[in-house]
Amino acid sequence: MTSALVACGSSGPNSSDAGGAGDFAASAWAIQSSQSDSYIAAVDRWNEAHPEERIDLQVMPDNGYKDKVRVALGADQAPTLIYGWGGGGLRDYVEQGLVDSITQLAGSEHAGIAERYLEATLGAATIDGELYGVPIGNMQPVVVLYNKEVFSAIGAEVPQTWSELLNVVEQAKSANFTPIALAGQSKWTHLPYLAYLVDRIGGPEVFAKIEADQADGWSDPAVLEAARKIQELVEAGAFASDASATSYESGAADALLYTGKAAMLVMLSNAYSNIAQASPEFVESGNLGYFAFPAVEGGKGDPKDVTGNPSAYWYVTSASTDAAKDIAIRFLDEQVMNDQYVEEIIGRASVPGAVSAGDKLAAAEDPFASYVFEMVNEAPAFQLSLDQALTPVQGEALNTALDQLFLLEITPQEFVDTMTATVGK
Repeated sequence: MTSALVACGSSGPNSSDAGGAGDFAASAWAIQSSQSDSYIAAVDRWNEAHPEERIDLQVMPDNGYKDKVRVALGADQAPTLIYGWGGGGLRDYVEQGLVDSITQLAGSEHAGIAERYLEATLGAATIDGELYGVPIGNMQPVVVLYNKEVFSAIGAEVPQTWSELLNVVEQAKSANFTPIALAGQSKWTHLPYLAYLVDRIGGPEVFAKIEADQADGWSDPAVLEAARKIQELVEAGAFASDASATSYESGAADALLYTGKAAMLVMLSNAYSNIAQASPEFVESGNLGYFAFPAVEGGKGDPKDVTGNPSAYWYVTSASTDAAKDIAIRFLDEQVMNDQYVEEIIGRASVPGAVSAGDKLAAAEDPFASYVFEMVNEAPAFQLSLDQALTPVQGEALNTALDQLFLLEITPQEFVDTMTATVGK
């Protein structure tokens, strides 16, 4: 992450003296990331086409961004468009009246804003049936990557069920391979296991209760059973003994997979690109495979449900002037996820959540990207990564408790009790 602002200018919602040098009619904040070029290019195109209604975009580091937004919102100095991740943070903004419904702002004139996206990408930004965020980046569902050579060496088939996954773990362990590479020090790497298991066992309704902060959310039987299965996986020897000391950011978990020391890796889909950069010969050889997280026998959830990051979003702040809001909506309609925007994301080996991306990805002949697109397109539910879906207090508590669960320091029931105690916080 860079520590400097990529683009600078006025940051308040009311900088509306458009037309003069240095003056802007609306403003936007975004996070520096692999997708930043899309945000910058879209604003540049708008400003060139609308010199009297220019937007001031600031792109900044992730570190400290959320606090900066909260301070700006509290002081009525936030930009017209603020960058966010949906989920619990967005719900807080909505309940405090800090962001406006894009459904209402767009009306029938700009209804196409929502229609251009895959439905599954909008769930994290939809509160009580109203859309409050527009996806602006790539999709990152969690997939299971695997080393085909290792699978061949141990005689394993791609597991379709939890029991079959445990069988592969035993096969890999018996042959002295690490069954599943895990960067436990990063903590967030534990989240997909809980999300997928709760979904596969109880369906998306369980996390819907949790995200709505209902008293019986964490005490749902599916959560306890998911916690038990996580410890079943740990006790089966699925992870390396030093997994808790390994950070994902170091690249060590990816390396275990592409060097043939591990059989599988449960990770956001961008891990595929990370591995392709670190070991292009491994990917080019066709030895990097992928599959969806297995079903749980007897579970209520649809095996096509996914978890991960549907996208980052832009929200429209309530304190902005009507003129600035109008510019924001027209900008989102005209410039965000249009054909050029979609092609730029695909050009960075990423997968946008736009309906139009399907044919473009097929033409690009990128099997993994097409797989990710269809995975989300066919998903009945897309569960936002839990650290973003929950409130900050609950997200922090979850990371700590889940780490303890993986380390066998607490029981499944203690995990449930710990999280139940966060209701209302």
